[in-house]
Amino acid sequence: MPASAGAQSMKSALGAALSRPAPAQAPAAAVRALDFARDPAVTAREREAFVAHIAGQPGGEAMAPAIRSGKLMGEFDRLLRRYGYSPQNLGDVLAAYLVICWEIVNEADSNDEPAGQRAVRRQLAGALASVPSIAKLSDAQKQAQAERTAYLTMVAGSAYQELKRGGQRERIAELQRAVRADLLKSGVDLRTLDLTSGGLIER
Repeated sequence: MPASAGAQSMKSALGAALSRPAPAQAPAAAVRALDFARDPAVTAREREAFVAHIAGQPGGEAMAPAIRSGKLMGEFDRLLRRYGYSPQNLGDVLAAYLVICWEIVNEADSNDEPAGQRAVRRQLAGALASVPSIAKLSDAQKQAQAERTAYLTMVAGSAYQELKRGGQRERIAELQRAVRADLLKSGVDLRTLDLTSGGLIER
């Protein structure tokens, strides 16, 4: 999980969110609290920061043009809309991150459970908006966190798909371990969760 304001509070919120099935509807006030308006200046700053972050990593240089052109973020936005999410909502972006990481760790396809995709956003909205350190974030802060998360999601997802196409089992296992370990820091063990019509639920 990308570093964020109130990491311990975020961990607690995720634990609470994933401890029960999604409500029938996300609280409207919670969804509004996580919405943000995009500022091109923030996008430009986060884009260059991420290019610098991956510069020394395998494949990092090759990905830079897709990041700088906006292509990668455009693909992420389209993915979220297919899930029924908003790319300008921090909760929805984090939900997409969890869903994609769940796919990687479990070698599963969330498209087999579209109701589950929609449910994860409902699981997260109320729990995240109830965290004071998240609720008080400015639009720029929510946008920065969301765009960092978007890039990490797309890089991990793209790497997974490429490794699958190449049948590179050892490297897939390495990626799975890395993704699982990252979420474990936030108290989420994706290996123990199923995607159901109620969202990500303990097996």
